[in-house]
Amino acid sequence: MKKNRLTVIIPTFNVEIYLDQLLHCIEDWADEIIVCDSFSTDRTLDIARNHKVKILQHEYINSAKQKNWAIPQASNEWVMIIDSDEKPEEALKKEILKFLDSVPNDVDMAYIPRKNLFWGEFMGKASAYPDYQSRLFRREKGRYQDKEVHAQVEVPGRSVHLQNALMHDDFTDISSWWLRNNRYYRYELEECIKRGKKWGFKLQIVKPIYVFLLFYVRRGGFMHGFRGLFVAMQWFIYHFMVGAKLYEYELSQKQKITHKSANSK
Repeated sequence: MKKNRLTVIIPTFNVEIYLDQLLHCIEDWADEIIVCDSFSTDRTLDIARNHKVKILQHEYINSAKQKNWAIPQASNEWVMIIDSDEKPEEALKKEILKFLDSVPNDVDMAYIPRKNLFWGEFMGKASAYPDYQSRLFRREKGRYQDKEVHAQVEVPGRSVHLQNALMHDDFTDISSWWLRNNRYYRYELEECIKRGKKWGFKLQIVKPIYVFLLFYVRRGGFMHGFRGLFVAMQWFIYHFMVGAKLYEYELSQKQKITHKSANSK
């Protein structure tokens, strides 16, 4: 009998194109699977019902809050968060079982590397590898940071790093990528406002150029043809648009103040 049992939590919303494949991959491996759904309108729940999973539904505010709500619902001491567009490598599944059988008492979390695919290709460092994710942790110890986007799990105890990876295949086409990123720009703006960030040259120009050069030159994107160029450019666009969103927000606030002052005269 395993020393520690594992609950996998899968946050979902309209993920019918991914979910069945992921559940087939993990249903005979995880001791418990929880699908935490944000009221999907496609076949997501029908697919989940065809597998041995526990289905919960909860209103989505942001990723961190959704996951923090779901974590206490787990029955087991150890929890792993897997997004619907990810799958653990077979080697990772074996590594996690071995880890759970011998994990020291002072270890509260394991970071897992992630392999991001673009048009089905993994480009190593140019794909942001190892892109460590805080996904495997003790249920009572781990909670996500209070951030609108890109929150990580925090634990009081020690963390270790696993060797094998999650495969992340979320890039299906440019149109869906653009729509998804537009949502992330909004989350990034909300985080900037929450933390009192101000628009400026460094945020709008310097950071996007730095990130482009990081992925295209230092991480070797130039060795992967157009895929490598696209990935570097998409990171440039991402950070450029975050800056532009903040500029637009600050401009709208100034216009509101000007309009209010004009009306009060």
